Amino acid sequence: MIALDYTVLIQIAAFLVFWFLLTRLLFKPFIGLLEERERRTEGAKAEAAALKEEGERLSKEYEQAIAKAKDEGRAAKETILQEARQARERLLGQAREEAARMVQAAREEIRKELERGRELAAREAEAIARQMAEKILGRRIG
Repeated sequence: MIALDYTVLIQIAAFLVFWFLLTRLLFKPFIGLLEERERRTEGAKAEAAALKEEGERLSKEYEQAIAKAKDEGRAAKETILQEARQARERLLGQAREEAARMVQAAREEIRKELERGRELAAREAEAIARQMAEKILGRRIG
């Protein structure tokens, strides 16, 4: 059988002292480091998740801003095109009016010239008729 003597007590006491010293000097700091590492890892994971969410939010905002800018650009383009069409129609209308005035003025000028030509032709016809009558009658008609 195993005899229990004072060396067992010394071994138990040495074990307890070493266990106390190792716990204070080695195990607790090591466990503290592990806990700190875990805390930092969890913090980094949480920060990474927050950054990912922020990135997704900013990406959505960016896409919305791009879509809004495209819509505004299309609206501005349509407005400019509409204004250009209206300006073109206005200019064409003015050109038509001016052309109509010019045609009307030319017609009026032609009508006046025709009227003068008729009056001149009538006077000349009258003068020729008078001359013919004077020659036929042999005397002067007054």
